[in-house]
Amino acid sequence: MIPIPVAIALLCAFLLVLLDTLRVREAVLKGVFLIGALLPAPVFLFVGVGSEVVGGWPREAGIEVAVTRLNMPFLVGEMVLFAFVAFYSLAYFNLKDGKTRKVLALLLLLHAGLMGAFVARDLFNFYIYMEIASVSAFSLVAFSDEKGVKRAAFKYLMLSLLASYLFVFAVGLVYMETGYLNVGLIAENARDSRELQVALGIALSALVLKAGIFPLHGWLPDAHSKAPTPVSALLSGAVVKAPAYGMILLLSALPAGEPLRLALLAVAVVSIFFGIGMMIFQKDAKRFLAYSTISQMGYVLLGIASLNFLGAAYYAMAHSIFKGGLFLGIGSMGRKSRELGTFGYRGDAVMMASVIALSLAIGGVSPLIGAYGKGLIYSNLSWPWKLAVPLGSVGTLVSFTKLNSYLAMGRGVKLPASWKLPVLGLALTALAGGLYLGLGLNPKDLLYLSAAFLIFQLLKRTGVFEKSPSPGGGEVGEEVNRLTAVMVAFILLLTLIQGV
Repeated sequence: MIPIPVAIALLCAFLLVLLDTLRVREAVLKGVFLIGALLPAPVFLFVGVGSEVVGGWPREAGIEVAVTRLNMPFLVGEMVLFAFVAFYSLAYFNLKDGKTRKVLALLLLLHAGLMGAFVARDLFNFYIYMEIASVSAFSLVAFSDEKGVKRAAFKYLMLSLLASYLFVFAVGLVYMETGYLNVGLIAENARDSRELQVALGIALSALVLKAGIFPLHGWLPDAHSKAPTPVSALLSGAVVKAPAYGMILLLSALPAGEPLRLALLAVAVVSIFFGIGMMIFQKDAKRFLAYSTISQMGYVLLGIASLNFLGAAYYAMAHSIFKGGLFLGIGSMGRKSRELGTFGYRGDAVMMASVIALSLAIGGVSPLIGAYGKGLIYSNLSWPWKLAVPLGSVGTLVSFTKLNSYLAMGRGVKLPASWKLPVLGLALTALAGGLYLGLGLNPKDLLYLSAAFLIFQLLKRTGVFEKSPSPGGGEVGEEVNRLTAVMVAFILLLTLIQGV
């Protein structure tokens, strides 16, 4: 029963292509798309928590899938976000264009790939589904009319494929050493060896790149900012979560020593504050949100590296909701120009309330859902790693205070309800999710908000927000080569550090 939701999305994607070829009415295409987008959620609810081996094979020879307390937050975040993005996409894309209709099939392939990756309990099938999602993502990025989008999609393609080849090579090493691909069986049979250390270092590096975490983030700002708005929401809110779940599978199956986990903790903290620093200097609103993803994925890695997998899962779910909503909101208001100061939400109460609520959620302010995930991560960290959570929250609030100060100055343009309602829906979900998980008002949040406002005023007076980083240049091939060299160095670091 567990694979049925994935099969529904795949079948509907196939039917969309077939029906489009037969020139059926647009309304039929929309109906099939919504079935593929929405039906998997109630099917998962019907299936419930549990595991099974597809086809009834023995666990050693079959494909195990599961819905557990650990992967359920990933699934919920993805399905909630995809539901709102699906409605937004029907209004956003011009379905009278035959080429654009293919977007709906690609979106469903992305949906199926992510769900399949999250329920997988063996490394190879996780890889297969992650690649279905990745290939769909490359194609969807290229559907944008943005200047430089082909360069962004090519860079994303090259680096992600490199990471994929290295990941499947590492999976081969694990199979060679343990004789299994099933995560549970690997954990029972894995013995610490140099070969498994190398495999773990390579596989984690590949997934860090796919998740867009510093220093392997080089592809992310362009791809996420230049993609069509609903695609940006899915890339940032859902696609980068699949490699994060893969890290959980790896670290729950293979022995990881203290040096490796300390190195990952350090990478997580640097990613949090690197992203915040870059956000402060951004003038492009979607690029601002793209760097925010680099920062926020640092929190997810913080939970994973401290073996607090549940905290990482809940924060990943929260990030899916509020970051997806922010991309939809900012992308809608900045359709003509994304430069901060040229657009805003003044005069549009719905967008104003939605974006402010989502900004507070990403800053970890209670009772919004982001506070729950951050609380779980914070509770399992030792000193001084704990400091990264409150300091990162203040830095994030400073950055989003800057964003909202620009948005408050600009008058909103008239937007269709079909664009505004998904943003409002995700904002309400962020609030309802926090209340459902038992969050109440936290007095500490007033301290964080006050500190963020004071720092914002200080930076504004000193003119920091008027500065911007120098744009990258050079041929795309040269840039890919530089980023590849960084990845090779990162692999060597994670591999060698395990011998310390």
